[in-house]
Amino acid sequence: MEIDRPNAQEATAQELQQLERLKNIIERAMADGKITSDEYQKIKSEIYDHGKTSADQFYREIELYRSLVQEKLEKGELEYEAPGM
Repeated sequence: MEIDRPNAQEATAQELQQLERLKNIIERAMADGKITSDEYQKIKSEIYDHGKTSADQFYREIELYRSLVQEKLEKGELEYEAPGM
């Protein structure tokens, strides 16, 4: 599902760096084919905890998570390892 955001602003250099950092965190977490609860919390913290420069950046980060993680979970290409498993 693509979300069209016609009024979205282009990402700044700082926002692009934040996206790259998030992408690296996600890729490291997925390297073994599983996302643990701790890895999920780290990803979530990266998206929600640091101050966003814009709503557009927040949506870019959510879309990055969705395209890299959520779609793979739904297709069975990635597993979520709940605590205590």
